[in-house]
Amino acid sequence: MRFIQVDVFAGTPYLGNPLAVFPDAAQLRRDQMQAIAREMNLSESSFVTRADRDSYDVRIFTPQEELPFAGHPTIGTSWVLRHLGLVAGDQLVQHSAAGETPVRVDDDLVWFTRSGTVGRDLEDDDIHARRHVAAALGIDEREVGLEARELGRPGRLRPAVADAGVAQLLVPVSTVATLASVSVTSNALAVLGGLGAYCFTATQAGRVRARGFFPGLGITEDPATGAAAAALGLYLDDRVGGIDLEITQGVEINRESKIRVRAGSGRVEVGGRCALVAEGALTTLP
Repeated sequence: MRFIQVDVFAGTPYLGNPLAVFPDAAQLRRDQMQAIAREMNLSESSFVTRADRDSYDVRIFTPQEELPFAGHPTIGTSWVLRHLGLVAGDQLVQHSAAGETPVRVDDDLVWFTRSGTVGRDLEDDDIHARRHVAAALGIDEREVGLEARELGRPGRLRPAVADAGVAQLLVPVSTVATLASVSVTSNALAVLGGLGAYCFTATQAGRVRARGFFPGLGITEDPATGAAAAALGLYLDDRVGGIDLEITQGVEINRESKIRVRAGSGRVEVGGRCALVAEGALTTLP
């Protein structure tokens, strides 16, 4: 069975987030997909079970479990299917367990669109939430939170959960130095509600640095997290109004990624580039 490997949210190979795409996977059972994803040992692998001119069906797996939706597999799978000529045109629809996701291509950028939900600030529900989150991240509780003026907006940002297909714990931190010092282990997941954490800070108006930690999914640190970027877009739209920004992620693990995010009126677009890295075949199926 053939596969294509691309680096997503990067314009050149060996940066961004690697993705293995299996474009002809209709014959595989779920347990086979999971075994293959474990063998590939990437943040996610995607398995296309149907494709026609302007839509496709996909299942997405981490090394440990299936996801209803994920961002970098959406960008990468769409790019690969167009590269192979299995879909055509600049407007596509992805079908996954999270429902339909519109995808569009604009020059060399692939964008997906999602809506979702944004929860209350954790501190509204638990006066100890900031202390618990800080302890789980290995930072001082005074470093949890971010003045929105760093993004060119009024107000203060606090930890909250948002969902653009997969629930994400979003943790604003005060500085890039604090972000660099964050460390999350599986032992912290009980404190973090099992979600892992997407930590971010501002570098200037319209620019954000982020890190994504999901050890419960078998991902110690993710080079680029499109679903979390989408959740962050919904969160910022809810807290400070419509936004257009670029997220840099993966710097600390030498996989720098660039994620474009536009959000407004409760909807978010996430865009990125892809680079072809490898084409191959499995010689044996599990």
